[in-house]
Amino acid sequence: MSSAKPFNKVTVFGAGGTNIGHHLVKALLSRPGIFTVSIIARKSSKSTFASEAKVHYIEDELPHERLVEVLRGQDVLVSAIGFGAIQLETKLIDAAIEAKVRRFLPSEYGVNNTYQAARDLCPVFDAKGAIVDLLKEKELEGLTWTSIPTGLWLDWALNPDIAFANINLRTHTASVWAKGDHKLSWTTLPWAAEGIVQIILAGEVSANKVVPIRAFEASQNEIIQILESVQKVKYRVTNIDPDSVIPESQKIWREEKKGPAALTLVKAGFFLGGYGSNLVDEGIVPTGNEYLTLSPLSVQDIVREATRLWG
Repeated sequence: MSSAKPFNKVTVFGAGGTNIGHHLVKALLSRPGIFTVSIIARKSSKSTFASEAKVHYIEDELPHERLVEVLRGQDVLVSAIGFGAIQLETKLIDAAIEAKVRRFLPSEYGVNNTYQAARDLCPVFDAKGAIVDLLKEKELEGLTWTSIPTGLWLDWALNPDIAFANINLRTHTASVWAKGDHKLSWTTLPWAAEGIVQIILAGEVSANKVVPIRAFEASQNEIIQILESVQKVKYRVTNIDPDSVIPESQKIWREEKKGPAALTLVKAGFFLGGYGSNLVDEGIVPTGNEYLTLSPLSVQDIVREATRLWG
């Protein structure tokens, strides 16, 4: 199975909603002369999809034979599913191998989930890291893979309906982890999606590697300062004590498997140093920005756009 031939036929699983899968499909479809795009959707999905993509609706349990049927002849399978369905990736991998898909992209798109400290911290990072471990084992069966951490999406994180960065543009409040001065790597959803597509286009050089991409680094404090300048208001800022919050959240997860506890640990991994969220200073592999021809992103421009939309 040669990986020298360009990738042309790409299937995306997890393209519903408005998150990374949606933006990936949009970026792929922007190159109609290069890519033929298909989507695998579960029959229970309520999402609508671009008419230019071929959509395969299959049973929610993802029966193996049906997945293989849909994937035959495809070059790349991209997973963009959330953590709640991450266990389905093993089914995708097994079907991709039997269908002779050439490349699999797991649903990474955050920190480098092979970073051991991150895996020890948080069940989300650990589950995603386990998928990379599995893909390494499957290399001998002919399936190549690329894991693409993209940092945190600032446009998404500043949406006050999500407020993932614990910064609320409407209420002018924020909760920062520790002192709020850890610089993590950021992108936006469209920029990250375009970068992932360019990594796919890079072909063989990205095979069987973790290839992080990032646009810039900034701390929670720096983003708050920009917001205060743009909105001309002082934010009310509180501090999150990681020494108490992390052990308590880990205990809740161990004993009760509650989603909010896992989400808290994901945030700790992004907003505290030591867990690899700075893909440059804490990077354990080189970034893949050398493969990209993307315009630079400005944190100031993203913040201004967020305040225009939601402030």
